Amino acid sequence: MAVLALTCGIAGAPMLTAGTAAADRGPCDGVDCVPYVKRNITPTDHCQFKSRYPFGLDASGNTFVCAARNQWVPVAPLVGVRTMRAPCDEAVPGTAQTPAGQLLNCRGNAWSAYNDVLYYK
Repeated sequence: MAVLALTCGIAGAPMLTAGTAAADRGPCDGVDCVPYVKRNITPTDHCQFKSRYPFGLDASGNTFVCAARNQWVPVAPLVGVRTMRAPCDEAVPGTAQTPAGQLLNCRGNAWSAYNDVLYYK
């Protein structure tokens, strides 16, 4: 029985690794590589708030996030997917999304959680 369990564990390990690697896209540049961005939103319409994957683009390409009050809020342009605390240039306005869908902005020359726009604006 122990041999069977050990064999199944070893056979299952590569499948878990492959699944994780496929889901974690990592950093990328540009709007087109950011998953779950809603396209052609109408900024005056209500949205369905979720704390992850909050981005929307209007027909002109302007960037918005769906805030906790279920309204679209304008933010700096979406620049891509970034990891938390990765270096950035505060002089270049932009927002980003983590691989897990969290909203980021550049503060202190590092990508940081940008929750105040979701909950307080």
